[in-house]
Amino acid sequence: MQITIRKLLDGFFLLRIPLLAPVWTILILGWITGTEKIQLGGNWFANADNIHLNSLWIVLIGFSLIVASIYVVNQIVDIEGDRINHKLFILPNGFISIKTAWILAAFCTVLGMVIGLLYDWVLTFLFTLGLITGILYNLPPAQLKNHAWGGVLSNSLGHGMLTFLVGWYSAKSDLSISVSLIRDGFISSIAPALANGAVFLATTIPDADGDKLTGKCTFSVKYGEKVTAIVSAILCFGAFLFSFLMENHFWVMAIPAGISLLFFLIFAFSTKREAAFKAFKWPVFLLSAAVALYVPEYGILILLTFLCSRLYYRWRFGIEYPTFKAK
Repeated sequence: MQITIRKLLDGFFLLRIPLLAPVWTILILGWITGTEKIQLGGNWFANADNIHLNSLWIVLIGFSLIVASIYVVNQIVDIEGDRINHKLFILPNGFISIKTAWILAAFCTVLGMVIGLLYDWVLTFLFTLGLITGILYNLPPAQLKNHAWGGVLSNSLGHGMLTFLVGWYSAKSDLSISVSLIRDGFISSIAPALANGAVFLATTIPDADGDKLTGKCTFSVKYGEKVTAIVSAILCFGAFLFSFLMENHFWVMAIPAGISLLFFLIFAFSTKREAAFKAFKWPVFLLSAAVALYVPEYGILILLTFLCSRLYYRWRFGIEYPTFKAK
């Protein structure tokens, strides 16, 4: 019985639950900025649009399954690099077999696509684009994760723009598709796309040593830490500027982006790895906190995710994760 529970938990956290939280944040950000009806406090303190709120959670579950499948494939492909960098221990330590990981990834993909198909064709199309982006990122022949600009673009477009549009469209699903609707969505999605690019660049610095050993040519490996830090700060500045063009409630993006810019500027001037950790962790926290002001249920979900992940990683591996400390 104990072994079964352990295996189930290993399989569950192989989905990289803590890293799904930033995806949830961007998706819900899209939903918030896609509607005028939502107010501070959501349905806790005001009359919310419960139909669209329920739709949001269904869409979030479906897209989370797609992203989780991509995360599992990424760990399968990166197993040697993760072993060198001493992270993501589940596959490198053999707690879950590679065969089981592939089965889990396939199951998540199918279930996520079924939810998209049951919703409508636009969501199915967006889910499919997300899946294709993940395949191009992880697998040959493209394997964008191993290329300097490929990794940045795929994370900006996939985790940023596309994830945002999934949430944004879930607030618009009762409207017919038009040129103006597509235009508004694209303009609103530029800020989260640039923000995700900035955060992704900062994450490549701590892994640079292990990436070199495994032959990856990430942005940090190719251009060095200083250039990476400067480009990430430029992208964050761009995210701050474009946040003012978001359709509704622009401040939810603008204020966290403005504060985050300070972290990225410190990172650009110091190029210390400790500053890199702050640059990719605090912006996610700030944006998640701002989003939770409109969807308080999400604040509870984030807190539970953090606490449960802490308990699991301490019990299974004796480490403190997730954490705001530099590792």
